[in-house]
Amino acid sequence: MVLRRTPETADEEAASQGLHIFTGRIIHSKSLTELEIIPQGAIGVLPDGRIAFLSREETNISNLQRKYARLHLDFTSATITHLKPSQFLFPGLIDCHLHAPQWPNLALGMDDTLRDWIEKYTDPMEASYSDTEKARRVYSDAVRTTLRLGSTTVAYNTTMHVEATNILTDCVLAAGQRAIMGKMCVTVGSTSGNWESSTEESLKGSEACIEYVLSKDSEGRLVRPCVQPRGGPYCPPDLMKGLGEQYAKYKRVYVQAHMCETEDDIERTLALHPPHSTYSDIYLANNLLHPRTILAHGIYLQPRDIQNILSAKAGIAHNPNSNTTLRDGHCPVRSLLEAGVKVGLGTDCSAGYMPSIHAAMRDASNVSRHLAMSRGDAKHVLRFEELVYLATMGGAAVLDMQDEIGNFEVGKWFDALVVDVEGVVGVERELWEWDSSRGDAEALVRKWVFCGDDRTVRRVFVGGRVVGGWDVGHVS
Repeated sequence: MVLRRTPETADEEAASQGLHIFTGRIIHSKSLTELEIIPQGAIGVLPDGRIAFLSREETNISNLQRKYARLHLDFTSATITHLKPSQFLFPGLIDCHLHAPQWPNLALGMDDTLRDWIEKYTDPMEASYSDTEKARRVYSDAVRTTLRLGSTTVAYNTTMHVEATNILTDCVLAAGQRAIMGKMCVTVGSTSGNWESSTEESLKGSEACIEYVLSKDSEGRLVRPCVQPRGGPYCPPDLMKGLGEQYAKYKRVYVQAHMCETEDDIERTLALHPPHSTYSDIYLANNLLHPRTILAHGIYLQPRDIQNILSAKAGIAHNPNSNTTLRDGHCPVRSLLEAGVKVGLGTDCSAGYMPSIHAAMRDASNVSRHLAMSRGDAKHVLRFEELVYLATMGGAAVLDMQDEIGNFEVGKWFDALVVDVEGVVGVERELWEWDSSRGDAEALVRKWVFCGDDRTVRRVFVGGRVVGGWDVGHVS
């Protein structure tokens, strides 16, 4: 067994609901420029799933128990997990943009442009979710798999179907994943019957899904609702206006939308929304640009778009895999970061063929290098610590949850991965001494990011509870 527990016979589900202490290597992002590597540390987790302490030096269990007893934290009955030398704790990955209904289309249509791909693959697939049994089958697999891949929080895009969207909410809650959830709204510009008959129908369904999420998780501990215009070319002014009014009506509601993915996308948007001259002005005018607004892509932003996003404290979900696959273009992440815009990573399934934020870190690195080559400016290359930030703290900021998740600060939820690099290419035991004093700990996490695969994510915790990982998903 990968994790060595004390007592070894402790039931994992019961242990995940009680006090827990982890000791070993801990790695997390503190900022865009600071990746903290703790060679030997300890994390204490409370029964409610929040982090009670982070010890950067002391790992002796008895000493820790005595120390925190003075703070009225009784860890004497805690389950203890000692990580192996090849393992480390890493924050849960945050996927800022994933289309759950497109799950069956992964790796299909990668030779097409965005418009052709939508009409040939996406519209027919999304239109089919009036079949609720299909929704249960597909969504259950999507949630289980993304958890196993390490995505503890996902901002899901859905379809126009109320019942199917509510089924996805049920799947997320049953699995224990964090999510942003709402019904897609579209009345024009689509094909294959993938549209709603009226603004009234679209808004009614959107509100029904918001109410459903709130009825299931009123405090937003795991799932939070959103309004979800498919994008500028698909939502005429009256629909945009109505969605903005819904945002104003409810607390803790998010906005999920696409913006400036291709130049054709922008042209179609502005043609539908006169007299606006920039994409972001449409969202701004309709009360849809806020700190809880998640904007996918942002490749062709104008200076006014950037200023609007920055003023509203909205965020960009960078989708390097899908942007490359459909030849949309290169998102200038460095320019956005320099401007102060919040940026996180998305997988954009199924335009992105791999629904893994772990893989998205590699893709973001490669896209930044291609952008540097094409523009002749090395400043666009994303540094390693920035890649880790985008996958964790950056995503948390885009979701306006930076005070709750993203790293191992005391008081945040213990959303975490137990990563094991044993067997990873380039980490052969006979060539690796596991000596953190030589800086090997940073090399270890670099090798995981660039050489690891899904098998390295051994355990996934959300709020202190085991919810996935390779060991959990592949138990005989």
